[in-house]
Amino acid sequence: MTCECVHKEFMEVEWSVPTIESKECAEKVGLAIEEIADVRGVKVNLLLKTVTVCFDDSRIGLQHLKEVMNNAGFPAVLV
Repeated sequence: MTCECVHKEFMEVEWSVPTIESKECAEKVGLAIEEIADVRGVKVNLLLKTVTVCFDDSRIGLQHLKEVMNNAGFPAVLV
């Protein structure tokens, strides 16, 4: 899933996730976020250790996204 928020009704946020240390970590956190129904796109940058999420903010909140990453073992902080 790519992250391209071209529609005004979706929000795009970037998270710093310092515990992303490998391709496997990047895949794990990306898949955890992709499973959320109202996520429209996810982009994980292994080099920068960031996760960019495009989502319907009228249906899910930032706290929910953060909890999903935390539960997957990847504590996140908004950039």
